[in-house]
Amino acid sequence: MSLVTTSIFLAGLEPLLHARRAGELGRVRELAPALEHADVLAVGALADRIRSEEVGDVVRVYASAVADDATDVVRVPLADATNAGLDALRRVALARILGPTAARVRIDWSECGLELAQVALGFGASELVGPLANRRGLPIAEGATKKVKGEGMVAVAALKKKELEDLLRMAGRTALFDSPYATRPEMEKSTHA
Repeated sequence: MSLVTTSIFLAGLEPLLHARRAGELGRVRELAPALEHADVLAVGALADRIRSEEVGDVVRVYASAVADDATDVVRVPLADATNAGLDALRRVALARILGPTAARVRIDWSECGLELAQVALGFGASELVGPLANRRGLPIAEGATKKVKGEGMVAVAALKKKELEDLLRMAGRTALFDSPYATRPEMEKSTHA
């Protein structure tokens, strides 16, 4: 039994997982009170297991692009989360567990910071949205370039996207960008150089 499965079992959340797998969302909602008292890490483990089974490891990233608002998108507002991180992570996990099957659980990193948004991916989130910005938080100017050793002048937006892609890859995820900035071949060039 894996650590994730063990934590779900020990927290008494296994019936929720079985009901979710069976597509019994009504039953999941009946069992939801168990989530209120369970440890946030166990709730996160359950949400991440559901995310893995329903939508896989691809994370759609809307970096400086308008994200679509399809009916399967569940936006999780985090700007007003009390107890900052833990409340925000529990909200993300609940959105995955109680939301529609294969929902696109979306986090806006401009509301909570990129670090918390990344952690939210382990609590059931499957999409990130936010502006590409420099280290001071200022938007990257369209067409801005930076000299990179061995590559010459490279678009700053492409470098930021590569940084995001690398962080997601280290977390075992695959980034899929929807943005007016750098194209995939540009990203691959900077990855293989």
